[in-house]
Amino acid sequence: MEVSLGAIKAWLDGFLNGEYIAEEALESDDPKLLVIGERMLKLSHQLEELQEYALAMARGNLDVAFPPRRSYLAGGLKELHANMLHLVWKVEQIAGGRYKQKIDFMGKISDTFNQMAVMLAKRDLQLTQSQNILEIILSFADISLFVLGKDSGDLLHGRENLNNYSALADMPPDTAHLVRQLQAHITVEQEQDEEWRLYNMENGKWYMVNSMPGVWANNKEAYFHMLTNISETIVLNERLQHIMYRDAKFPAYNQLYAQEYINGLIQSRSHFAVCYFDLDSFKQINDQKGHDEGDRYIINFIDIVNSVIRSQDVFCRVGGDEFLLILSGITTKGAERIIARLVEKTEEFNSHENSDIPLAFSYGIEMVDRIPLELCKAQSCRDKHCSTPQCIINRADRKMYKQKRLKNHSR
Repeated sequence: MEVSLGAIKAWLDGFLNGEYIAEEALESDDPKLLVIGERMLKLSHQLEELQEYALAMARGNLDVAFPPRRSYLAGGLKELHANMLHLVWKVEQIAGGRYKQKIDFMGKISDTFNQMAVMLAKRDLQLTQSQNILEIILSFADISLFVLGKDSGDLLHGRENLNNYSALADMPPDTAHLVRQLQAHITVEQEQDEEWRLYNMENGKWYMVNSMPGVWANNKEAYFHMLTNISETIVLNERLQHIMYRDAKFPAYNQLYAQEYINGLIQSRSHFAVCYFDLDSFKQINDQKGHDEGDRYIINFIDIVNSVIRSQDVFCRVGGDEFLLILSGITTKGAERIIARLVEKTEEFNSHENSDIPLAFSYGIEMVDRIPLELCKAQSCRDKHCSTPQCIINRADRKMYKQKRLKNHSR
């Protein structure tokens, strides 16, 4: 494209009409005009980006990408965009019941927003006082209501048979302990409703507590605590969890527990080792001696493992003859020492058993030392730094098979 004064004038007229320079090479015999043309081309690009960005903002599209840094003309709009995104986040917080939100960067909009937040907080408190308490009390036949003074923590109201007591010392021990726990919970000013669990060691019961601020008689600021006994539910959940996390046949955890336990170690940024085991002669035992002997073979291995591991270690069965040993807070040498003791105990067992098919296993150790929390990119991930539980287990599995191949090759 030839750069001339006429072309430059046409470009400027086009800018005013929302028309921009097509992307193509510029030519001119005059070096100065060529420089001006290049500047005009850059201006054209920025104006086009600015127009597209402004139109997206006008349509309420806050997901539009910010223009690049070189687009200085969009500076004000980018700041407005950032403010609008922050405002949306604030509104979402309020929608979730978190009313302590204030803004101070949008003039009159800030004042209106802040007034709205205060009004909603007051209205929510009124609803809490006039509706929520009555609805919850009427909904649960087994609920207990305790009202404690906000500042003093004094018991303003309890179950009918408690209102006759003048002091905690006069109450039944389990109830007095319960009230003390409620008092201890009010350590900071609570502005929102809260649901939490409470365990009373005096009677061995669990409670679900719904707490909320309110006003009691004579306009006393107070906290309302509605307690529901959930002890039976807790016991049932523990039983179900035990069933869910234990191997169906042998005294060991299962693969689901292994993955959740490893995930917990990852989230706490702990260092740990995952050891993958495979019993070398399990198929041979089953084929030649039957499944009962195969089961005894597995139980013998589990007993040996339990005899050498520490109390904090976790042993899981993840397949027919495949196992995981998760060693938390351990170094590479520490993990190797435990494996060495396991090998020694296995050899000792074989010396007394005198079986024609000795107990033997292959293993692989994967050390995990506070690796970055990153998501796996593929199901077949082979990234040595991937920190998902399954990828850590897969790496230990591959090391185990490598050892097994070496053992088979050397025979």
